[in-house]
Amino acid sequence: MNAPHGSRTATQAPGRLASATLYTLLVIVLSASGFSSVSEAEEPDWLRREQNRIAVLDRIAPTVVCVMPPNGQGGGSGVLISGDGFAITNFHVTSGAGNFLKCGLNDGKVYDAVIVGIDPTGDVAMIQLQGRTDFPFADVGDSDEVRVGDEVMALGNPFLLADDFSPTVTYGIVSGVHRYQYPANSFLEYTDCIQIDASINPGNSGGPLFDINGRWIGINGRASFEQRGRVNVGAAYAISVRQVKLFQGHLKSGRIVDHGITEFSVETDANGRVQIADVIESSEAWRRGLRAGDELVSFAQRSLTSANDFKNILGIFPSGTRIPLTVRGPDGQRTTSIRLKPLHEFQQVPPSPEPPQEPIPVQPVDPEDKPQDETPAELASLFESRDGFTNFAFNRRNQQRLLSRLIDKLDKIDGVDATWKMLVMEEGGTDSMTMVVGREGAGLTQNGIPFHQTDDDPDAAAEPPDFPGLLTAALQWHRLFRGKSAGWAEIVYEGTERQFETGTPVDVLITRVGPVECRWLFAEDNPLPSGVDVQASAGQDEARLLFDGWSSDGAIPHPARLGVVIPASGEVRWLKVQSLEIRP
Repeated sequence: MNAPHGSRTATQAPGRLASATLYTLLVIVLSASGFSSVSEAEEPDWLRREQNRIAVLDRIAPTVVCVMPPNGQGGGSGVLISGDGFAITNFHVTSGAGNFLKCGLNDGKVYDAVIVGIDPTGDVAMIQLQGRTDFPFADVGDSDEVRVGDEVMALGNPFLLADDFSPTVTYGIVSGVHRYQYPANSFLEYTDCIQIDASINPGNSGGPLFDINGRWIGINGRASFEQRGRVNVGAAYAISVRQVKLFQGHLKSGRIVDHGITEFSVETDANGRVQIADVIESSEAWRRGLRAGDELVSFAQRSLTSANDFKNILGIFPSGTRIPLTVRGPDGQRTTSIRLKPLHEFQQVPPSPEPPQEPIPVQPVDPEDKPQDETPAELASLFESRDGFTNFAFNRRNQQRLLSRLIDKLDKIDGVDATWKMLVMEEGGTDSMTMVVGREGAGLTQNGIPFHQTDDDPDAAAEPPDFPGLLTAALQWHRLFRGKSAGWAEIVYEGTERQFETGTPVDVLITRVGPVECRWLFAEDNPLPSGVDVQASAGQDEARLLFDGWSSDGAIPHPARLGVVIPASGEVRWLKVQSLEIRP
């Protein structure tokens, strides 16, 4: 039985006493040998490093979670990432464990937890511990800065050895970076991961990897084991914290989060270049001019050295992410962007990709905290089943958070359902243009030429060529402001990400009606959207509209500027909104 949390200093005393005794003997020996300059005030580097390491472990151990099924048999590890109890672990740890779990911390207590979201392909899951709002959580490091030879510490619960849930610590170095582990007879794929020689054993899965300063840099997932006995042989792999962070905001949506594909393939040619091998002709990549034989210079702002390197980088991004890329073709080098399509489109939670570990009985310190099979009644409302979702209750909660703010802003305003007449002018221009937007359609007159777009059947050819997608996006803006009468067929909260054009953190709300899908972007400090991306039909470029400088002066809230993103170049053309009035 390990000592309780409050007695940890006492349990460490023998080790520290041994170090101090050795140091004292060293001082005596050196002094007797004539090295009088050595004093107890001048600690040797090895002792100072040891004391620093112990202090770091004291600080980070409370963030490590023992993740168990409700009956407390078997399980794995995890790490707390926020004070409200959100924690990250492996998908193969939570798979098959049910919707509610038991989690032990090194304070010796067991907490109820609920599943939130999963990334089956990347072997990541998010859970939320209940019962506190002040959980200790890990400081995030930068996995892109990790180098071979860096010292690391892996914390977790191999074999669930500690019955007070104090994590086991193993220590080692980074053996490799940007490693790729192919799926092993399953969909599970480890990309761009960190290879370490710190011992990882059954039960460590899902636990955190820290750098020597206690910054969280990865999630320990796979290890190479001897064929029999499950003995670690010194090669283990951690999912990078960068990948976890890219998926983290999506996991909070309660969805089964998918990875992305590009709809083009690459290969390494005889000269070592990464070149485009094939492109689907209906894809955005094809519309951006990518062709077989073009060189792919960079992807997601990282230079490429091989086709495997491309696959490694692609694997850390969720579906729906817009990715910048640079290609070099016969006409020279150019930079553009594409949005990643879904890889698997899971509608049901897939089965566990690994066989379950042998059950290990757990005996909590306090008998009253012993895990039970039954889910407490007060937790039942935290879970809601729906196809395509891990836990729809979290999606519903976030939808309501965004939509209630918007409704509160618009509820008492007359005219949101009327026809709007806007006077707009291109920045740097001199001529005003009239834009009219209503339920049935939208129109713009430019240089005496009228353009008109319908709501029921958007046509890219009906858009003004200088501002492609403007009218299609404006129609969806009008629909959003209609609120309850908008007639959406489906609403889904996608999660949080950074807005592609500005880098601003945003919440993403997906709305669908007919063939039209909108991605509404909401900044944290504004109930009105900062942008919308509209996919009117397959094989057609998105209409991408930015809203800047919202004002409530006038008949309805309107932005000071509208930004139209040009698909081919990514350039933003800004229109100043000079006035907006309601048309009878």
